[in-house]
Amino acid sequence: MPDSAPSVRRSVAAAVPLLLAAAALAAAAPGTARAAAVPGEATGPTGQKLTVSETKNINPAGLKVTVTGTGYDVTKGIYLAVCRVPAAPGEQPSPCLGGSDFTGGSGSTHWISNNPPAYGQGLVKKFTVGADGKGSFTLELTVKAKDSGADCTQVRCAVVTRADHTHISDRDQDVIVPVSFSSGNGGEPTPEVPAGTVRHQAVRTLTPAVGAAQHIAADPAAGRLYVASDDGSRRQLTTYNTGTGRITGTPVELPAPVSALALDAPARSLHLALGDRIATYDTRTGTLADNKAKLSGHVHLLAAHPAGGTVYAAVQPARSVTVFATGRSPSTVWRQIGKPAVHPFPVAGLAVDTAARRAYTTYVGPNTSTTPMSFHNVLTAIDGRTGRTVGTPLSLGTTALGSMGVTVDPVSRTGYVANLAAGTVFAVDLRASRVTGTLQAGSNPKALAYDGGSGTLYAASTTAPVVTAVDPAGRREKEELTAGDRPSGLALDPGTQSVFVVAEGKVTQLQRRVSPAQAAAPKAVTAVAGKQAVFTASATGTPAPTTGWEVSSDGSTWLPVAGASGPRLAFTAAKAHHGNRYRAVFSNSVGSLRSAPAVLKVTDPPKPPPGGPAPQSVGGTGTSGTSGTGGSSTGGTSTGGTGGTTTGGTVGGSSYGAEGSTGSGSSGGGGGSLASTGTSALGLTAIAAALAATGTVTTLYALRRRRTP
Repeated sequence: MPDSAPSVRRSVAAAVPLLLAAAALAAAAPGTARAAAVPGEATGPTGQKLTVSETKNINPAGLKVTVTGTGYDVTKGIYLAVCRVPAAPGEQPSPCLGGSDFTGGSGSTHWISNNPPAYGQGLVKKFTVGADGKGSFTLELTVKAKDSGADCTQVRCAVVTRADHTHISDRDQDVIVPVSFSSGNGGEPTPEVPAGTVRHQAVRTLTPAVGAAQHIAADPAAGRLYVASDDGSRRQLTTYNTGTGRITGTPVELPAPVSALALDAPARSLHLALGDRIATYDTRTGTLADNKAKLSGHVHLLAAHPAGGTVYAAVQPARSVTVFATGRSPSTVWRQIGKPAVHPFPVAGLAVDTAARRAYTTYVGPNTSTTPMSFHNVLTAIDGRTGRTVGTPLSLGTTALGSMGVTVDPVSRTGYVANLAAGTVFAVDLRASRVTGTLQAGSNPKALAYDGGSGTLYAASTTAPVVTAVDPAGRREKEELTAGDRPSGLALDPGTQSVFVVAEGKVTQLQRRVSPAQAAAPKAVTAVAGKQAVFTASATGTPAPTTGWEVSSDGSTWLPVAGASGPRLAFTAAKAHHGNRYRAVFSNSVGSLRSAPAVLKVTDPPKPPPGGPAPQSVGGTGTSGTSGTGGSSTGGTSTGGTGGTTTGGTVGGSSYGAEGSTGSGSSGGGGGSLASTGTSALGLTAIAAALAATGTVTTLYALRRRRTP
């Protein structure tokens, strides 16, 4: 009887390059953008050590890592691969990435042996043998989330070594270094924080082309920020887009230094205090009209009533406030309303209550009639219709510098007054003209701004490089915002949820951001095996949160679902997924929030109706073949060619029977081993065992079909 082994070996040799090429095409390109490497290592049952250069937050598409092994028994071969972590001690790590690629062609699997079978020569990597007789190696391994051999998106995986197919049941070679993958939406989630946590983050710094920034005004409706700057000889007014930080239009040269700004956006008028006079800049045409009003003294504070056609100007050294009717457009001729409202001391703060058509001023001065000397700290109201002081000035205590900057919430009719010396802010009920509380506000606050949309009070420190965000309702400080030394001015843009701060000659834009809050949690899903399972979830936050997903088989150990990104998680359900729990991870720059878990139930597909055709599949238990010329294989049944009868064996679900030879196959065990007494089939049988050991053997069927008769 002729020996057909050479022809079988030639067929195998011809097919191996095809297998390697297919594996190379399947391998994903290694990822490039990732966080700092986190190496890992583990020690095996007999003292082996396995070290992996990177183990956490790996790009699901693939990453090349360096793997070093020491202390291995060189008399035994091993596979180096990425495999599922065994569920219980004593179980084999399986299935593995690389599938049938036991040659290492894909980079996801390597066969390492110093005494391989004859057919393995040229396919294995060799141990380096040390003085102690132990084996070591250093190899590059491609780690990715899934391929045809294994799926690490829903099970825990590791870089492992394990015994090769020549001693498949030997667990002494199992060394396991777990790896984890990023979710695919920009890396690991940010640290968990309570839902709705607020943080301010600096998004940009604006530096004027001429001089240092002195004063600012924001127009939220138009998305514009106006910055007046001065270098001692030149003065400019520059307009910026609050969303991009880019300059809009052409900066305007100013005829004199600016001491204050006040915006009336509906009237498209930006008012500028230029020493002893007031000018108006038309925000639509970009033209400047000087000398809209002339005053006897230096104008150091301005406040406008938007859409009210009124401007209030505080003048030094006259210690007065003058009210002007400005009309509804920049071209209107101004008219002074009444006489200037004179104060006992210089005006320290000025703000408008649009609901009452009033301005509120603060002043502070010494009370020489007391010993030791104390101070007057007063809040005064000025009627915008008459220009006169109304009501009784409200005393705010006797501490030094106890009434400085002021701002108003017109909705609640609450005034806030900076108590610079005490590091606090008075809350004042403007209707009742009484102090209702004191708020801690950082270090020596002066400039104030109130954002009614978020209910946040901002207080700029005069002695520290911070702006304090205060929660008036909760009467507590929420956050200290770094903004440059001694911030001197604030402006709000609720549209971009930003506060702009003047400090050190620049303008810093601090954006209010909110951590995710769950809007919809994932719900339990029932899916048929082989069909799609879909989970959905959503959350709100600023900026809009990204969504990743995590999976757990026991409810306590959670792994990222590699590559899953977005509010919808969809995948093909398998029986192995039954009972898994899935949860969404919402993340933005402030922090992350995890949803409650939802359980997946996987049911069997419906059975075919009685009398219908039986399902066909590749693999199964081989049956006796018959003599004949040529051969075929269908549904795991092998028909032998001329020369004898063959019984096919099962290898991980695929059947094989040698053609043209006499032999008997036997079913492999749990590790997928395959024995054969047919000498002509030895080479192919051993390769089948190697394929099975890596977790995928479906290629064997194709290999068999491609053999030359």
